[in-house]
Order: sequence, then C-alpha cells, then structure tokens
Amino acid sequence: MRKRTKWLLLSLLILVIVLFALHRFYIYVLQDTWASENAVIEQAKQETDLVQGDKVWKSVWDDVCWVVQGKDGSGREMMVWLREGHEPVVRLLSEGVSETRVRTIINESLPGITIVRLVPGIYNERLVWQLFYKQKDHHYYRFYDFGTGEALNDVFTLPNR
Repeated sequence: MRKRTKWLLLSLLILVIVLFALHRFYIYVLQDTWASENAVIEQAKQETDLVQGDKVWKSVWDDVCWVVQGKDGSGREMMVWLREGHEPVVRLLSEGVSETRVRTIINESLPGITIVRLVPGIYNERLVWQLFYKQKDHHYYRFYDFGTGEALNDVFTLPNR
C-alpha cells in the first residue's frame, strides 16, 4: 500500500509540474503578441478620443494595419485603424458595419463556407472587413466595405496544393 501511494503522489507531482511548464510556455509564446496589442491600444488612446480598447486585430495586406475597437469618452463604440507613417483613421461603429452584422451578410451571400478569419483592415485605401474563407477545397480572400457591408469585386484564390 505504501509503494502504491508513493507512485500516486509522484505521478500527481509530475503532472502538476508538466501543467505548470505548459502554462509558462504558453505565456512565453504569447507575451510578445500581448505586448504589441497593448502598445497599439495605448497609441490609439494617445492619438484619438479612444478611452477604452476592447478588441485588437492585426491585418496584413499591402501594409501592416492594426485596428482597435473600443469606446470614446461618451461611451460610443468606435474603431481606429493605425498604419505606420499614416494618420489614424477613426470611425464610429454606428457609421459602419459591425463584425456581427458582416458575419450575417457573409453567411447570407456565401452559404456553406467556412470562415477561417475575419478582420478589419485597409484594402486599396478603403476601410474593409477582410474575409479569409474555405469553400470546398479552396481558400479565398474577399473584402467587404466597412461603411456599407457590400462585397468588393476582388476575390483572391489561393493555389490548391
């Protein structure tokens, strides 16, 4: 009985150590991402009326673009697009289409697709929602205008391997 108890306690100790190590590795891997997101939120607060940052997205198309969604001083939902070397672009969420609404538009216009990623960004100097999706065996990029929710004509197909 004593030998069995020793092995049980040793196994539990090893399990706790492994779980702790996995937790620390997870933090190590994501700390740079979290630091970048926090820096972007602070930049948006300094350069605009944003007082609270709720969501942060990173979009890469022609340029790297960070988008912060949050609230201004009067509690209105707003989005801020930040690109290096450009002035920040600020829009109230009421002036555009929310993520929930654009997902509804996408599901109505493209039934049967699998949305891989949906992020706000800038495409050809337009504020857009960038959709990366899978349809059957192919992956595609498509853009939806932030202001109206209308799909832009450009559709990009990734090569199938």
